[in-house]
Amino acid sequence: MKLFPKIAFVLSLCCFLFVGCDKDDDDNPVTVEQNSNVLPTYVPTGTITGLIRDYCTNAAIKGAVLSLSYNGSVTSVVSDDAGQFSFDNVPAGQYKVTSGGVVATGTYTVTASLVEYNKSVSDTTTRYRNYYYDTVTIAFTSLVPGDSLGVQGLVGSIIFDISQLNTTITGQVVDEKMQPVQSALVALVDLSITPGVILQQTRTDANGNYTFQAVDNGITVNIAARSSDGKYEGILPTPLSIPCNLYNQPLRSQVTAERVQLQWAYDVAPYVIDISPINNADVSPTNLAIVYTFSAPIKQTPYTRTDLGEGHGTILDDITVSYLGMKKSAGAVTKTVAWNSTMTQLTITPSGIVGSAKYSITVSGALPKLQNEAGLAVVDNMNIIGDFETLNLTTAGGSTLPGAPILSRRLVTNVYSKLDFNGGVVSLEWNSDANARSYNLYRKIGDGSFELIHKNVYSLIDTNAIGSLVSPAANNPLKALNVQYQVRAVSKDLVEGPASNIITVVDEVQPLLVSTTSSNIGTLQYRFVLRFSEPLVISSAENINNYTIQNPDTVVFTKQEAAYLGFNAGNYEVALVVSISNGNNLPAGFSILVGNNIVDLAGNIIDPANNVYVYSTPPTPSLRNPADGAVNVPTSSALEWNSANGAVTYRLQISTTATFATTVFDKDKITSTSYSLSGVTGLTSGATYYWRVQAINSVGSSAFSATRSFTLQ
Repeated sequence: MKLFPKIAFVLSLCCFLFVGCDKDDDDNPVTVEQNSNVLPTYVPTGTITGLIRDYCTNAAIKGAVLSLSYNGSVTSVVSDDAGQFSFDNVPAGQYKVTSGGVVATGTYTVTASLVEYNKSVSDTTTRYRNYYYDTVTIAFTSLVPGDSLGVQGLVGSIIFDISQLNTTITGQVVDEKMQPVQSALVALVDLSITPGVILQQTRTDANGNYTFQAVDNGITVNIAARSSDGKYEGILPTPLSIPCNLYNQPLRSQVTAERVQLQWAYDVAPYVIDISPINNADVSPTNLAIVYTFSAPIKQTPYTRTDLGEGHGTILDDITVSYLGMKKSAGAVTKTVAWNSTMTQLTITPSGIVGSAKYSITVSGALPKLQNEAGLAVVDNMNIIGDFETLNLTTAGGSTLPGAPILSRRLVTNVYSKLDFNGGVVSLEWNSDANARSYNLYRKIGDGSFELIHKNVYSLIDTNAIGSLVSPAANNPLKALNVQYQVRAVSKDLVEGPASNIITVVDEVQPLLVSTTSSNIGTLQYRFVLRFSEPLVISSAENINNYTIQNPDTVVFTKQEAAYLGFNAGNYEVALVVSISNGNNLPAGFSILVGNNIVDLAGNIIDPANNVYVYSTPPTPSLRNPADGAVNVPTSSALEWNSANGAVTYRLQISTTATFATTVFDKDKITSTSYSLSGVTGLTSGATYYWRVQAINSVGSSAFSATRSFTLQ
């Protein structure tokens, strides 16, 4: 649907607010001639692609709900980040042979709904119309080379150009003497998106001035006016083109139209200018009244009488109010009909209206029999549904509306856990409401709008699988995404209650230091590649102050740079380059500590239980006291050894043999470099014992030290 199609605008009010005119039957698809050489039973299918965008900014519209109507069915899709959408396996309609080739052509009704999109926009100046409509005839193109029948790989396309409602139009209505006209009915007519449709109506003030707010940005419109007595009418001499308001986006564009000068128009046929309530409205079942307002007074005749009841050949016989059901059986509804004192309004009051029901009102048999004082019969207003068409209404239910549920997230060990950046399954629960029939679950991803994902949930628990919690969902994402949920209870009359609180799901898992490797890259230089479980904030990963060298022994380490290498083989890598002072030999047992200022994209700090890289097992410790072969060693003395670089704990063994075939004492997890013999039980005075020590860290254990012996006092 092009925003500005080339149309020939005729200065006539017949298709605007104040006159009816003949209307094409847009509900019937265009019939394309079939050639007898083509099998009539074969209907090819095709793909219809489309784009929905802002006319003035050319920005793609994400989250619009597009519906395609064909063969009595409706298919709906949602536009993506690029504003694109696609309908697959669409019947291509009729086809015929033209110039030796086959052309498949179909006519479809397309609706674009911006209702949910508009709800998500707080600034009303950046909203769009709730609905856009178009009936398109598409000649499909075959994408398959050599397809002589032209029925394979068929494609067609649609474009919706829409515009934000951020323009205000002001103007004045004057009479033939250029004097202001008070209480004139003024209509704003679209000439661009849906040509001929009335966008808004208002009345002039005491100075003949009028204002239309929230008008589409950048479209072309016309303005039609009619005096309150219906005898004078007029229209702008030329259509009004509204400029695109690109540079004052927060402000409404102010446009002043030329004066509308009214002329004598008593010979214009009357028509319905307003119906209250409008078609498909959801109304209260209490004191329901349907009011038809006409453009001019209707002439009183025997047919217009409303006091005789049905069966007397009056207007009552040609007005039908029907109950279409929902929970009860359908049938006709009794009604009363009344005119106002000026014969410009007809009020229909049905009786026995119930809640949670659907009704239709048909007056098409009565309207052509009504005339104005000039004898002109009422004609169809193409811009109003419900005059020469059936008016449909639904009634609100009588049951109590459920309250807002209290929504919470379920975390079940080994079943539903906190999610990392890859996403997973979310489990949700909410409280029960006695007034609820079921519940509807909504989800919002990132900056999008809430969309219904699970309808009519009859339990108080639901689950949803979500994908990546980072964007873009590629190997090297740049930012975190959040997913939000809310639930609404549905009443027994199928009316949604208020929304619950919002549950936000983000990556809550701390990044881990998974593994490391080291390599000598030159004289006195080493590169350590540290591998993490999650993508990191680059600035934190490349801050060299977030890395600490622990237990360097006598070697001096100088950190030179840290570089984020990104995704590789399932992990995210950082290269840390250091220089050392001890030739090309790294000390045993030293470690690299990753500080908690390193965070993943969701802001989670490094897991403190997995943030240290220990280069190797510690060196073998050396024994200090007592001397090898010492005698008369008292039980109050201690066995002592020298610390091993990077050791976390030590293991002490004591045996009666030098081979340690058996031990009389074997203890690990000793955190000091000495152990008192008083803590060793089972030693015998005068016996000779052998002892040795082993150093341990997170990588492993060193070799045992050399063995020494002592004789106990």
